Amino acid sequence: MSDTQPNRAADPGAVLFYGLSALLVFAPLFWAGNRPLPLLVMELAALALLVWRFWQPPQGGRPLSRAAWAFLALLFLAPLAQLAPVPLSLWANLPGRAFYAEALEQAGVSGAGFEWRAISLIPTATEVAWLALLPPLAVFLAAVHLTSQQLLRLVLVFLGIAVSEALLGLIQYGDGSDSVFRLGNFLMGDSASGTYINRNHLAGLLEMALPMGLALLIATVGHGRPPHASGNRGRRGRTFRQWLARFSVARLNQAALFGAVTIAILLGLIFTRSRAGVGLAMLAILLCTALFSTRLGGRNVYGLMGTFTTIGVGLASLIGLAPIWNRFALQDPAEDGRWKIFDATVQAIGEFFPLGSGAGTFEDVLRRFHPMDLPGGTINRAHNDYLEWLLEVGLIVGLLIAAWLIFYVRQWGRVWVRGEWTPFRFVQAGAGIALLLMMLHTLVDFNLRIPANAVFTAFLAAVFFHRAQEEERPRRRQHREEPNAVDRESKPDAPLAHTVQPVNQVNPFAE
Repeated sequence: MSDTQPNRAADPGAVLFYGLSALLVFAPLFWAGNRPLPLLVMELAALALLVWRFWQPPQGGRPLSRAAWAFLALLFLAPLAQLAPVPLSLWANLPGRAFYAEALEQAGVSGAGFEWRAISLIPTATEVAWLALLPPLAVFLAAVHLTSQQLLRLVLVFLGIAVSEALLGLIQYGDGSDSVFRLGNFLMGDSASGTYINRNHLAGLLEMALPMGLALLIATVGHGRPPHASGNRGRRGRTFRQWLARFSVARLNQAALFGAVTIAILLGLIFTRSRAGVGLAMLAILLCTALFSTRLGGRNVYGLMGTFTTIGVGLASLIGLAPIWNRFALQDPAEDGRWKIFDATVQAIGEFFPLGSGAGTFEDVLRRFHPMDLPGGTINRAHNDYLEWLLEVGLIVGLLIAAWLIFYVRQWGRVWVRGEWTPFRFVQAGAGIALLLMMLHTLVDFNLRIPANAVFTAFLAAVFFHRAQEEERPRRRQHREEPNAVDRESKPDAPLAHTVQPVNQVNPFAE
């Protein structure tokens, strides 16, 4: 029995699947990993995933291209390169270092042990930032090589996490600012925050989950038979019983489940009271309506009526969310000081460009550029990840962002194909929309600096860039052609299916 059945426990893909499931579930539990101890646990788990990934590589997806490997290597090594030591005389002449070199000279820091310094202003902070890259990198490399079915199951795990966070946020909002369900986080007493410290970061998770739920909802609507079933009857040949068969109990329950998931995520997102979150939820609904309205069930099973109904429901949702967004947007975004922080960050970028100040050094560097008319203490984040990365890492980040946009646009051309869509194709399109929402949200926040959201973003990137589906179509065509060839080899005397038997070629009624 053991010789004929595969050992699932030893399957590299199964080990990665369960390891990724555990990491995804753990990521948001303790302040979304935004504390040293949970981040350390995530980094150790990421190391284990990477070791297993390269020791026992799975066979579920196509290998990454050289360009993709170069992108990942550059992303991972850029902070490490800032730890390279250079002579103090050279370091003092690097962009932005003259001010600090003068301070070191005035402090009398010279002599043995100080002739060399790392390029980064604060090497320890750069080491921490470099190690924080391990979890999202490991999640991407592990997930992108799983099978599409394993990724579909992981998407369900991701949606379960999002629904749990949304329900916890709704309980927090309804139970008041001193609720025990706030888990000791009373900073966001007027809104839902889940296990996150900041409501905007919970909104970041939910806005990524919303298009995934909508994609699976659209994919499961109206299926009366499996997508791979043979036969292709036209709409004119459908009987009333066949139309009723499309509303089978299993399919209705599945579609209703994803509908409930989507509603829970949307409500949780609304009660975070995040202006960016609600605005991006409206954009998600608009994009999903535009992209999926002609693909209900994978092949638009309800025709024009289904398309118009989907568009109507999407527009009604937007109309219902518009007053909510307007209520949250009554406060001028400029009043919260973000534009002043942006200006200060741009000044700092000009000071340290093109090498950057060092990964993880934003908070300490911006003390020099703190706006005089901005009251308060230390500015710990730029509230714009792109500006913060440019300040810390420099020109190389600009190149990485440009390369990412090229990869992203190119992958849409592979995902958006004609013909009937499988559920995984819907999930890929939903992941592409989710990534777009996160790219927009990080213009006004620092979601990607939160370890849990960085891990979820990396997972959705792996789903979006997964390419196993492109090989399944030619494999299926080849599989359909192979049985005839096998039959001809095993039974050379057997007639072909399309050949008329010799005995039937004679007319028995002929004279």
